[in-house]
Amino acid sequence: MRHAPLPGRRLPARLVALVRAYLRAPFRVLVPARLPALLPALALLLAACQPVAFVRPDVPVPERWPRQAAREGDKVKQGIAAEQGIAAEQGIAAEQGAASLGALPWKEILPVPELHALIEEALVANADLRIAIERIELARAHYGIERAALFPGVNASAAATRERMPGFDPRENRVGENAVVGLSMPAWEIDLWGRLAARTEAARREVLASAALADGVRTSLVAQLSSLYLELLDLDAQHEITRRTLDGRRKALRLTRARFDEGVSSILDVRQAESLLAGSEQALADQARRIAQTESALATVLGRNPGPIARSARLDELPPPARLDAGLPSALLQRRPDIRAAEDSLRAAGASLDAARKAFLPRITLTTLLGFASTELGQLFDSGRHAWSLQPSIGLPLFDGGRLQAGVEVAEAQQRILVEQYKATIRQAFREVADALVAFERLTEQREATRRVVQANRERLRVSNARYLAGISSYFEVIDAERQLFDSELAQSQTQRALQQSVVQLYRALGGGSTQG
Repeated sequence: MRHAPLPGRRLPARLVALVRAYLRAPFRVLVPARLPALLPALALLLAACQPVAFVRPDVPVPERWPRQAAREGDKVKQGIAAEQGIAAEQGIAAEQGAASLGALPWKEILPVPELHALIEEALVANADLRIAIERIELARAHYGIERAALFPGVNASAAATRERMPGFDPRENRVGENAVVGLSMPAWEIDLWGRLAARTEAARREVLASAALADGVRTSLVAQLSSLYLELLDLDAQHEITRRTLDGRRKALRLTRARFDEGVSSILDVRQAESLLAGSEQALADQARRIAQTESALATVLGRNPGPIARSARLDELPPPARLDAGLPSALLQRRPDIRAAEDSLRAAGASLDAARKAFLPRITLTTLLGFASTELGQLFDSGRHAWSLQPSIGLPLFDGGRLQAGVEVAEAQQRILVEQYKATIRQAFREVADALVAFERLTEQREATRRVVQANRERLRVSNARYLAGISSYFEVIDAERQLFDSELAQSQTQRALQQSVVQLYRALGGGSTQG
């Protein structure tokens, strides 16, 4: 059945020819002959859709730690064959890679149950760690906001209007009604080029960076609390040494006064003994002050109010390990939380730069409505009142005063800053590990030397007392021997504490206690 054309209305000839050509060969109409000339432009657009690949900054990573390399060099100088040296280096590297101190649980570093209880309390109540955890949630919420932009939003909307306006007859106004109800989709940007995906990736990397930073806070918290606990044990040991010395000097003062009363000693010996006693009392008061302040610092880390810390361990009961394995330097890049955080921040900056560059491309948005519409409110849901609306749009920035270009420059500058921070973080990590290894090695030697000094000073004091009581030497020799013994015993306690702290610092420098590694 053929329909006669409407009188007075004719379709354009060009449109009629296009429809007829489409019915004959649809592909030729949809794919014009000029398509090969547009292929380069299409290739550029497709390339713009691809995310920028991340390239890790080149940072020199040593094969082994400086002290290990020096020891291997000494072995070669002593005549070890080159083949044996290479095999030994490979064996040491494999052993260290498997038994690195940073891979151990933090409870195995200092086997002190009461310290473990304090650390577990701090991991729950410490304010800095709780803040770091909340920052993870904050970053995760920002990620949710950015990710939501990838999906269309659907709103339920309803609107009704009743108005009196001029009608067809200019001499009188008419009352009109209009009502719409349904589901609407606000302007949704179709992420054709991946700009929104790049922003989402940047937000996701920020979540990972925040999690790594919280991991670093956890590791630092374990190290800080362990160091404070060791310092407290050191002060307890010094306090005990001072009390013991104070008791001995009181006895020496009584003996010196008795000898003075008998006319054997001079008043100068008595005054020297009184001076030594006062010096011990002064040191005792200073140590009590430092103990109270260290307890307050430890209580603050635990999330408590300042107060005493119950403890029963002794510093001399904590023998450090005879050998520490630092592992391979390359493993530090994956284990250290601050390095992982710096890398994730750098990846986030790269994604932000990608999004800033794609902001120059056209933006395609889509707005829709599905529901009911009527010019009579009472007939809104009657049959035939269905309504829908589909409104696609495209926009291309032409002039914005340089705002988009400035956004790209900001992202590029931020990326360059983070590259330097990433390199500096790695170098700082290598330095901390090397310093901790040197500290442990030298403090081990210093502890042995200090032990010999204490033994020699004790023997010297015994001989000086015997010579003084026999009248061979003056009391100044006894005073000097007592002072030397007191100082060497305090130094021995401090060296023992520093040695234990070097183990803790090496554990922290290796990223020990982190959730990865």
